[in-house]
Amino acid sequence: MIKKILFTCVSFATSGAVFAQAATLNADFQLKVPVIHFQSGEQSQYYSADLEYLPNAAVPLTFVVSDYAVLKPETLPPQLLDLAQVTENNPPEIVDIGTTTARLTFVSSIPLACSVVYGKTLEFGAVATDSNMNGGAIIDHNPILTNLEPDSQYYYRVQGSDAQGQLYWSPLSSFTTVSATGQQTNFLALSNGATIAEVSSNFGGVNNNQTWGANSAIDGSAGTAWSSSGDGDNAFITIALAQTQAINTLSVWSRSMSNGSAKVVSFKVTIDTGEVLGPFQLPDTQKAYDFAINRTTSSIRLDVDESTGGNTGFVEIAAF
Repeated sequence: MIKKILFTCVSFATSGAVFAQAATLNADFQLKVPVIHFQSGEQSQYYSADLEYLPNAAVPLTFVVSDYAVLKPETLPPQLLDLAQVTENNPPEIVDIGTTTARLTFVSSIPLACSVVYGKTLEFGAVATDSNMNGGAIIDHNPILTNLEPDSQYYYRVQGSDAQGQLYWSPLSSFTTVSATGQQTNFLALSNGATIAEVSSNFGGVNNNQTWGANSAIDGSAGTAWSSSGDGDNAFITIALAQTQAINTLSVWSRSMSNGSAKVVSFKVTIDTGEVLGPFQLPDTQKAYDFAINRTTSSIRLDVDESTGGNTGFVEIAAF
């Protein structure tokens, strides 16, 4: 049975364009069109209309207007628009997929306040937003999906609004997390016995195990971050491994703030022998970057070499 009929353009005895939202068909074969938009130049008029089926018409599925009402623009619900209309280059994509986290990334042509709803069923159940959005609208979107389960399929949809209140959303998509058995051992993870030996400061003077504390840089979650208390180029963090390990790759992800501060541009690494490596350049703050160090050590110290100042810190530091 027909449930909805979508009007995109209908013919009326008037100049200009006419558009309509989806019309609902009831059991009596009557249509309710919630919004009909007449656009002529810069002038717009809005109506709702009830239509009745004309059974003896020469053309099948002919409807005539039985009633209508004039709508005030301020009473209209927001129109849902395709996110692709305001997406630069590639559509939203899930990247950096791990066992418990993943990152959604895309660039919009206009600032949007965006979120991504996700879950193991079509009812979703979780939502993620950009940590650097701070309640505003941005163009470069990178929300982190957290608390995922390994080797599981997740469904997600991206949605957002612009400064004019227009709502955008993307088609339903899905991805699968990495199996726990296929994940490399991270020697700098709290779960593998690593601890914070020393830190320049924690934002707000909190303890290492509190929000913005140093433990957040080695907790295995891209949804948390260590933030110093305004240390800028003087920020540092020292991580003690559970035991001496041969480290091939160091993975580092800088935090940032929406005003452009707190970005680590480059950093240096000191191992337990006192050898200093680097500086290593971080291209951006959108993800973790890998650096080959090929050293055996029982500790890793990262010193900020260059930054944009402020509450510098790291989203995540890992070693493999």
